Amino acid sequence: MAVSYLDRFARLRMNQNTTHWTATTCYRAPHKPFLLLAVMDLIAEGVIASNLIELTPDLGELFTLYWARVMPPGQRGNLFMPFFHLTSDQFWHLVPQPGQEAMLTATRQIASASQLRELVLGARLDDALFALLATADSRNALRMVLIETYFAPEVQTTLREQGTINAEAFSYSQLLLDQARIVPHTPMIREAALARPVVRDQGFRRAIVTAYTHRCALCGIRMVTPEGHSVVDAAHIVPWSVTYDDNPRNGLALCRLCHWTFDEGLVGVSANYLVLASPQLVANHNIPSYLSTLTNRIIIGPAEQFLWPDLESLSWHRRNVFRTR
Repeated sequence: MAVSYLDRFARLRMNQNTTHWTATTCYRAPHKPFLLLAVMDLIAEGVIASNLIELTPDLGELFTLYWARVMPPGQRGNLFMPFFHLTSDQFWHLVPQPGQEAMLTATRQIASASQLRELVLGARLDDALFALLATADSRNALRMVLIETYFAPEVQTTLREQGTINAEAFSYSQLLLDQARIVPHTPMIREAALARPVVRDQGFRRAIVTAYTHRCALCGIRMVTPEGHSVVDAAHIVPWSVTYDDNPRNGLALCRLCHWTFDEGLVGVSANYLVLASPQLVANHNIPSYLSTLTNRIIIGPAEQFLWPDLESLSWHRRNVFRTR
């Protein structure tokens, strides 16, 4: 382990403000530690396989998961500030977009994630640091420095646990996707039984939004904020409580509105993968707006055909949930 990086991780340049930040984060802004923890997770998973860290939905989601574990519910964190300002710690180097080299050099403050995306392709770590983070022992040592330096003892176990959850959820998501690719639709009850509920929920979500590339299967909307927050949920077709089945073919990526509408039986999917609209969609003075235009449109499924929704699961939904009158 290069001692210099342990020291640098313990001496991050951070905003200190005793009126804005609490003892939980040692009266310092926690953005940089959360970002580095998320980056370590993606390196450990092999998602970041080369020395280029991009502003992806995966990075944004992991940052948000760490944030939500220890920060007050009403206090929102953003990813773009630490992504830009980690350069002051001298091991994080922004990679400019082609033609933006001079503008990036002249920029001292960043106002939004959109501005950051216009300026940079991503960030690189020192090659020596990236090599250390690719090794479990040194990565874990650096992780402990972040957690023990910047967070109060009462939340350190929580953050270590979140790292474990992230790793287990990623493995679970890969297991679900791999199994679905190999065998026909079979309820994955054994796999689900072995996973903790928090891991199962996070892993199923990751498998589904990955398969559907963050796009709603019914209306086609794909909206990801510059910080990596996605509009879609991972919805079970046959509810988990009925089958205990996390097979991705028992799932759909649905935006918040389509998810609610599907669960309420106001829309369904036919045996030909066409969107069905219940008569109740326009009853009771409802104003369904664009939802009424989706009827008889084919759903937007995963690029891999064998991850498309299971027809038996869709049939169950039509028989038990969909409102035919």
